[in-house]
Amino acid sequence: MRCVTPDLRDAPREGVLLFGVVRNESLRLPRFLEHYRQLGVTKFYIIENNSDDATADLLQQQPDVCIYNTGETFVRKEAWLDLLLRRHGRDRWCLVADADELLDYPQSAKTALPGLCRYLDAQGKTALHAVLLDLYPRGLVSSVDYKPGQDYFSGEWYFDPPSSLRRVARTFWRGTGLDYRFSGGSRLRVFGVDGCCSKFPLFRYDRRVFLHDGQHYIEGAHIAGMRAVLYHLKYLQDFVPRVQEESARGQHWNGAAEYKEYVRRLELQSGDISLHSQESILLMGLAQLEQLEIVYGPADYSTATTPD
Repeated sequence: MRCVTPDLRDAPREGVLLFGVVRNESLRLPRFLEHYRQLGVTKFYIIENNSDDATADLLQQQPDVCIYNTGETFVRKEAWLDLLLRRHGRDRWCLVADADELLDYPQSAKTALPGLCRYLDAQGKTALHAVLLDLYPRGLVSSVDYKPGQDYFSGEWYFDPPSSLRRVARTFWRGTGLDYRFSGGSRLRVFGVDGCCSKFPLFRYDRRVFLHDGQHYIEGAHIAGMRAVLYHLKYLQDFVPRVQEESARGQHWNGAAEYKEYVRRLELQSGDISLHSQESILLMGLAQLEQLEIVYGPADYSTATTPD
Protein backbone atom coordinates (compact mmCIF):
# COMPACT_ATOMS: atom_id res chain seq x y z
CA MET A 1 0.00 0.00 0.00
CA ARG A 2 1.46 3.35 -0.99
CA CYS A 3 0.45 6.98 -0.54
CA VAL A 4 -0.08 8.67 -3.90
CA THR A 5 -0.63 12.17 -2.45
CA PRO A 6 2.37 12.57 -0.11
CA ASP A 7 1.87 16.34 0.22
CA LEU A 8 -1.38 15.67 2.12
CA ARG A 9 -0.04 13.27 4.75
CA ASP A 10 -0.02 15.83 7.56
CA ALA A 11 -3.47 16.32 9.08
CA PRO A 12 -4.72 19.59 10.62
CA ARG A 13 -4.26 19.79 14.37
CA GLU A 14 -8.00 20.08 15.02
CA GLY A 15 -11.04 18.31 13.66
CA VAL A 16 -12.16 14.76 12.96
CA LEU A 17 -10.32 12.50 10.51
CA LEU A 18 -12.17 10.03 8.29
CA PHE A 19 -10.71 6.73 7.13
CA GLY A 20 -12.21 4.47 4.49
CA VAL A 21 -11.61 1.90 1.77
CA VAL A 22 -13.29 2.28 -1.62
CA ARG A 23 -13.58 0.30 -4.82
CA ASN A 24 -15.69 1.50 -7.76
CA GLU A 25 -17.57 4.09 -5.72
CA SER A 26 -17.83 7.00 -8.18
CA LEU A 27 -21.64 6.88 -7.83
CA ARG A 28 -21.60 7.43 -4.05
CA LEU A 29 -18.35 9.30 -3.34
CA PRO A 30 -19.44 12.88 -4.17
CA ARG A 31 -22.30 12.83 -1.67
CA PHE A 32 -20.26 10.84 0.85
CA LEU A 33 -17.50 13.47 0.89
CA GLU A 34 -19.96 16.37 1.04
CA HIS A 35 -21.95 14.80 3.88
CA TYR A 36 -18.92 14.33 6.10
CA ARG A 37 -17.48 17.74 5.27
CA GLN A 38 -20.75 19.26 6.42
CA LEU A 39 -20.52 17.27 9.66
CA GLY A 40 -17.03 18.63 10.33
CA VAL A 41 -14.51 16.14 8.96
CA THR A 42 -11.30 18.04 8.16
CA LYS A 43 -9.28 15.35 6.39
CA PHE A 44 -10.02 12.11 4.56
CA TYR A 45 -7.62 9.17 4.36
CA ILE A 46 -8.97 6.95 1.61
CA ILE A 47 -7.57 3.64 0.42
CA GLU A 48 -8.42 3.02 -3.23
CA ASN A 49 -8.44 -0.67 -4.11
CA ASN A 50 -8.44 -1.79 -7.75
CA SER A 51 -11.17 0.54 -9.02
CA ASP A 52 -11.87 0.43 -12.74
CA ASP A 53 -14.41 3.28 -12.83
CA ALA A 54 -13.84 7.01 -12.20
CA THR A 55 -13.15 6.59 -8.46
CA ALA A 56 -9.38 7.24 -8.60
CA ASP A 57 -9.74 10.35 -10.78
CA LEU A 58 -12.51 11.71 -8.57
CA LEU A 59 -10.39 11.31 -5.45
CA GLN A 60 -7.40 13.02 -7.06
CA GLN A 61 -9.54 16.14 -7.51
CA GLN A 62 -10.27 16.49 -3.77
CA PRO A 63 -7.86 18.81 -1.92
CA ASP A 64 -8.74 17.39 1.50
CA VAL A 65 -8.29 13.71 0.57
CA CYS A 66 -5.05 11.81 1.14
CA ILE A 67 -5.10 8.79 -1.16
CA TYR A 68 -3.46 5.45 -0.60
CA ASN A 69 -3.50 2.81 -3.30
CA THR A 70 -3.25 -0.95 -3.10
CA GLY A 71 -3.86 -3.81 -5.49
CA GLU A 72 -3.94 -6.45 -2.74
CA THR A 73 -7.02 -8.54 -1.98
CA PHE A 74 -9.93 -6.71 -0.35
CA VAL A 75 -9.90 -9.28 2.46
CA ARG A 76 -7.04 -7.25 3.99
CA LYS A 77 -9.26 -4.19 4.45
CA GLU A 78 -9.06 -4.21 8.27
CA ALA A 79 -5.27 -4.42 8.23
CA TRP A 80 -5.07 -1.45 5.85
CA LEU A 81 -7.31 0.66 8.07
CA ASP A 82 -5.38 -0.32 11.17
CA LEU A 83 -2.13 0.77 9.52
CA LEU A 84 -3.52 4.20 8.57
CA LEU A 85 -5.06 4.74 11.99
CA ARG A 86 -1.68 4.00 13.59
CA ARG A 87 0.06 6.30 11.13
CA HIS A 88 -2.34 9.26 11.16
CA GLY A 89 -4.95 8.86 13.87
CA ARG A 90 -3.15 8.52 17.21
CA ASP A 91 -4.82 10.52 19.99
CA ARG A 92 -7.34 11.88 17.49
CA TRP A 93 -11.05 11.47 17.00
CA CYS A 94 -11.40 9.26 13.95
CA LEU A 95 -14.34 8.15 11.87
CA VAL A 96 -14.32 4.96 9.81
CA ALA A 97 -17.07 4.61 7.20
CA ASP A 98 -17.76 2.91 3.89
CA ALA A 99 -18.87 4.96 0.89
CA ASP A 100 -22.45 3.74 1.30
CA GLU A 101 -22.66 4.77 4.99
CA LEU A 102 -23.76 8.22 6.17
CA LEU A 103 -23.56 8.97 9.89
CA ASP A 104 -26.24 10.89 11.78
CA TYR A 105 -26.66 11.41 15.52
CA PRO A 106 -28.75 13.40 18.05
CA GLN A 107 -28.54 17.18 17.62
CA SER A 108 -26.51 16.84 14.41
CA ALA A 109 -28.27 19.85 12.88
CA LYS A 110 -27.00 21.96 15.79
CA THR A 111 -23.77 20.24 16.80
CA ALA A 112 -21.08 19.21 14.31
CA LEU A 113 -18.70 16.34 14.98
CA PRO A 114 -16.12 18.46 16.90
CA GLY A 115 -18.85 19.47 19.37
CA LEU A 116 -20.00 15.88 19.75
CA CYS A 117 -16.41 14.80 20.37
CA ARG A 118 -15.93 17.49 23.03
CA TYR A 119 -19.02 16.16 24.80
CA LEU A 120 -17.72 12.59 24.65
CA ASP A 121 -14.33 13.71 25.95
CA ALA A 122 -16.03 15.44 28.90
CA GLN A 123 -17.91 12.22 29.66
CA GLY A 124 -14.76 10.11 29.49
CA LYS A 125 -16.16 8.17 26.52
CA THR A 126 -14.09 7.18 23.51
CA ALA A 127 -16.47 5.47 21.06
CA LEU A 128 -19.97 5.81 19.63
CA HIS A 129 -22.29 2.92 18.81
CA ALA A 130 -24.43 3.22 15.65
CA VAL A 131 -27.20 1.13 14.13
CA LEU A 132 -26.46 0.21 10.53
CA LEU A 133 -29.88 0.97 9.02
CA ASP A 134 -30.52 -0.49 5.58
CA LEU A 135 -32.49 1.93 3.40
CA TYR A 136 -34.28 0.66 0.30
CA PRO A 137 -36.72 1.95 -2.34
CA ARG A 138 -40.37 1.04 -2.60
CA GLY A 139 -39.92 -0.64 -5.97
CA LEU A 140 -37.26 -2.80 -7.57
CA VAL A 141 -33.69 -1.85 -6.74
CA SER A 142 -32.93 -1.53 -10.47
CA SER A 143 -35.55 1.24 -10.68
CA VAL A 144 -33.49 3.63 -8.54
CA ASP A 145 -32.16 6.53 -10.61
CA TYR A 146 -29.64 8.08 -8.26
CA LYS A 147 -27.21 10.65 -9.71
CA PRO A 148 -23.71 11.28 -8.25
CA GLY A 149 -23.82 14.10 -5.71
CA GLN A 150 -27.60 14.02 -5.35
CA ASP A 151 -29.09 14.39 -1.88
CA TYR A 152 -30.30 10.88 -1.08
CA PHE A 153 -33.02 12.23 1.15
CA SER A 154 -34.71 14.21 -1.58
CA GLY A 155 -36.34 10.89 -2.48
CA GLU A 156 -38.24 8.23 -0.56
CA TRP A 157 -36.46 5.51 1.38
CA TYR A 158 -37.84 2.78 3.60
CA PHE A 159 -36.46 0.69 6.43
CA ASP A 160 -37.54 -2.29 8.50
CA PRO A 161 -39.08 -1.65 11.95
CA PRO A 162 -36.90 -1.77 15.09
CA SER A 163 -38.57 -5.05 16.04
CA SER A 164 -36.68 -6.66 13.14
CA LEU A 165 -33.43 -6.14 15.07
CA ARG A 166 -32.43 -8.44 17.89
CA ARG A 167 -29.64 -8.26 20.43
CA VAL A 168 -27.03 -10.99 20.32
CA ALA A 169 -24.06 -11.47 22.63
CA ARG A 170 -21.02 -9.46 21.64
CA THR A 171 -18.04 -11.60 20.68
CA PHE A 172 -14.84 -11.13 22.67
CA TRP A 173 -16.55 -8.89 25.22
CA ARG A 174 -14.04 -7.96 27.90
CA GLY A 175 -16.40 -6.58 30.51
CA THR A 176 -16.45 -2.96 29.27
CA GLY A 177 -18.81 -1.15 26.95
CA LEU A 178 -21.67 -3.01 25.31
CA ASP A 179 -22.13 -6.73 25.76
CA TYR A 180 -24.38 -7.05 22.69
CA ARG A 181 -24.70 -6.15 19.03
CA PHE A 182 -27.72 -5.81 16.77
CA SER A 183 -28.43 -8.40 14.11
CA GLY A 184 -31.23 -9.13 11.64
CA GLY A 185 -33.11 -6.43 9.73
CA SER A 186 -34.08 -6.41 6.08
CA ARG A 187 -31.14 -8.53 4.90
CA LEU A 188 -32.28 -11.41 7.08
CA ARG A 189 -35.91 -11.02 5.97
CA VAL A 190 -35.20 -10.78 2.24
CA PHE A 191 -31.93 -12.64 1.69
CA GLY A 192 -31.65 -14.92 4.71
CA VAL A 193 -28.37 -13.17 5.58
CA ASP A 194 -28.11 -12.52 9.32
CA GLY A 195 -25.70 -9.61 9.05
CA CYS A 196 -24.49 -7.52 11.96
CA CYS A 197 -26.34 -4.19 12.20
CA SER A 198 -24.04 -2.54 14.77
CA LYS A 199 -20.96 -0.47 14.04
CA PHE A 200 -18.67 1.83 16.00
CA PRO A 201 -17.78 4.45 13.39
CA LEU A 202 -16.56 7.28 15.65
CA PHE A 203 -13.83 6.78 18.25
CA ARG A 204 -10.79 8.39 19.83
CA TYR A 205 -7.93 6.27 18.60
CA ASP A 206 -4.93 5.07 20.54
CA ARG A 207 -2.84 1.90 20.33
CA ARG A 208 -5.16 0.04 22.72
CA VAL A 209 -8.14 0.49 20.39
CA PHE A 210 -8.86 -1.71 17.41
CA LEU A 211 -11.76 -2.53 15.13
CA HIS A 212 -12.48 -6.07 14.00
CA ASP A 213 -15.16 -8.21 12.36
CA GLY A 214 -15.52 -5.76 9.49
CA GLN A 215 -15.70 -2.75 11.86
CA HIS A 216 -18.71 -4.28 13.60
CA TYR A 217 -16.88 -4.48 16.95
CA ILE A 218 -14.45 -2.27 18.78
CA GLU A 219 -12.08 -3.24 21.59
CA GLY A 220 -10.24 -1.09 24.12
CA ALA A 221 -12.79 1.76 24.03
CA HIS A 222 -15.26 3.27 26.50
CA ILE A 223 -18.56 3.29 24.64
CA ALA A 224 -20.88 6.28 25.07
CA GLY A 225 -24.38 5.99 26.51
CA MET A 226 -25.94 7.27 23.30
CA ARG A 227 -26.61 5.78 19.90
CA ALA A 228 -26.25 7.08 16.36
CA VAL A 229 -27.34 5.76 12.97
CA LEU A 230 -25.42 4.87 9.85
CA TYR A 231 -27.78 5.22 6.91
CA HIS A 232 -26.81 2.31 4.66
CA LEU A 233 -27.30 3.21 0.98
CA LYS A 234 -26.51 -0.19 -0.47
CA TYR A 235 -29.62 -0.58 -2.61
CA LEU A 236 -29.00 1.77 -5.53
CA GLN A 237 -29.28 0.85 -9.21
CA ASP A 238 -25.81 -0.74 -9.14
CA PHE A 239 -26.77 -3.31 -6.49
CA VAL A 240 -27.33 -6.27 -8.83
CA PRO A 241 -24.17 -5.94 -10.97
CA ARG A 242 -22.10 -5.10 -7.88
CA VAL A 243 -23.10 -8.19 -5.91
CA GLN A 244 -22.64 -10.36 -8.99
CA GLU A 245 -19.10 -9.06 -9.41
CA GLU A 246 -18.19 -9.32 -5.72
CA SER A 247 -19.62 -12.84 -5.55
CA ALA A 248 -17.36 -13.86 -8.43
CA ARG A 249 -14.28 -12.08 -6.99
CA GLY A 250 -14.74 -13.75 -3.60
CA GLN A 251 -12.70 -11.13 -1.72
CA HIS A 252 -15.15 -10.34 1.07
CA TRP A 253 -15.46 -12.15 4.41
CA ASN A 254 -15.84 -15.93 4.26
CA GLY A 255 -15.21 -16.11 0.53
CA ALA A 256 -17.97 -13.54 -0.10
CA ALA A 257 -20.61 -15.95 1.24
CA GLU A 258 -23.03 -13.07 1.88
CA TYR A 259 -22.71 -11.86 -1.72
CA LYS A 260 -23.17 -15.37 -3.05
CA GLU A 261 -26.44 -15.58 -1.12
CA TYR A 262 -27.56 -12.24 -2.60
CA VAL A 263 -26.91 -13.63 -6.07
CA ARG A 264 -28.76 -16.86 -5.33
CA ARG A 265 -31.86 -15.00 -4.12
CA LEU A 266 -31.70 -12.62 -7.09
CA GLU A 267 -31.66 -15.57 -9.49
CA LEU A 268 -34.83 -16.84 -7.81
CA GLN A 269 -36.40 -13.41 -8.46
CA SER A 270 -35.45 -13.23 -12.17
CA GLY A 271 -32.42 -11.05 -11.48
CA ASP A 272 -34.07 -8.17 -9.60
CA ILE A 273 -35.69 -7.66 -6.23
CA SER A 274 -37.81 -5.36 -4.07
CA LEU A 275 -37.18 -5.22 -0.32
CA HIS A 276 -40.39 -3.37 0.46
CA SER A 277 -43.03 -5.10 2.60
CA GLN A 278 -46.23 -4.21 4.45
CA GLU A 279 -44.16 -3.53 7.56
CA SER A 280 -41.68 -1.19 5.85
CA ILE A 281 -41.48 2.30 7.35
CA LEU A 282 -41.02 5.45 5.27
CA LEU A 283 -37.98 7.37 6.52
CA MET A 284 -39.06 10.80 7.78
CA GLY A 285 -35.90 11.99 9.47
CA LEU A 286 -33.82 11.86 12.63
CA ALA A 287 -36.67 12.84 14.97
CA GLN A 288 -38.59 9.80 13.77
CA LEU A 289 -35.62 7.51 14.55
CA GLU A 290 -35.38 9.04 18.01
CA GLN A 291 -39.09 8.35 18.61
CA LEU A 292 -38.49 4.75 17.55
CA GLU A 293 -35.47 4.63 19.92
CA ILE A 294 -33.15 3.60 17.12
CA VAL A 295 -31.18 6.77 17.92
CA TYR A 296 -30.96 8.36 21.36
CA GLY A 297 -28.87 10.68 23.49
CA PRO A 298 -28.47 11.14 27.27
CA ALA A 299 -30.78 13.58 29.05
CA ASP A 300 -28.03 16.20 29.45
CA TYR A 301 -26.74 15.96 25.89
CA SER A 302 -28.90 18.68 24.29
CA THR A 303 -27.89 21.25 26.93
CA ALA A 304 -24.26 20.16 27.19
CA THR A 305 -23.48 20.61 23.49
CA THR A 306 -23.22 23.96 21.77
CA PRO A 307 -23.38 24.95 18.09
CA ASP A 308 -20.09 24.85 16.14
